[in-house]
Amino acid sequence: MFMHNGGIGCWKQIKRRLAMDVDERWFNVVGGSTDSEWAFALFLDCLDRSGVSPDKDVEAGVGFGHTVLRKALLATIERINGFIRDVVGSAGVGEEEGRSLLNFAVTDGVSVVCSRYVSSRTDEAASLFFSSGTSWRELQGNGSGVEGAEADDDAERERDYVMERRDKGSDIVLVASEPLTFERDNWVTVPTNSTLTISKQTVMIHPIVDEFYSRNPSHERSANFAQQKGQTVTGSDKRVLGGEVAVA
Repeated sequence: MFMHNGGIGCWKQIKRRLAMDVDERWFNVVGGSTDSEWAFALFLDCLDRSGVSPDKDVEAGVGFGHTVLRKALLATIERINGFIRDVVGSAGVGEEEGRSLLNFAVTDGVSVVCSRYVSSRTDEAASLFFSSGTSWRELQGNGSGVEGAEADDDAERERDYVMERRDKGSDIVLVASEPLTFERDNWVTVPTNSTLTISKQTVMIHPIVDEFYSRNPSHERSANFAQQKGQTVTGSDKRVLGGEVAVA
């Protein structure tokens, strides 16, 4: 399963290059013309080039492995940047027309790897959060967080949930472009230009180290680009600043 939230920069200019660069097997799986479909074909090609056969069934309960998935996802991002670089040059990759918002999510049925990425050193990527714990429980009441509160119209009231944690394991992990509950402390922000890996009750975050990565923890980025593209972005307090909701 594969998901893409965002957009590939210079898409009209690089689409033919991308299509010509993937193996015929993955070229033929694309049924439309969207950048997300071709990004998936490119991801399959990256898996194939790494020695994994995406079109063959993997052993039940084993999958390809989160390391293989993460490396293929990073290779997909790297190749997209390369196609854009071929069109606009190295200096143009981070310019407005060459910038890509690449929030991907992929799973082999066992592990999940997500990316929060923008091909820019000065812009924020579309937001991404996760919440993990041992149970996802509905609060009883009218969504106010007070259990036992009466609702005037139970059928129309907005339900509220909370993530509970009883031990260190992550039995449940939710990933979304913005917090889904009012319990903001339940949600962790995935940093811009990072991957989120979920495997065997463990959640890991790794930086994507390329030309758009900054080792400075106080490096500031602007949310304007993502907002202009209709993406959800958030402030440091996890308050939504604008854009549309896109759940991963």
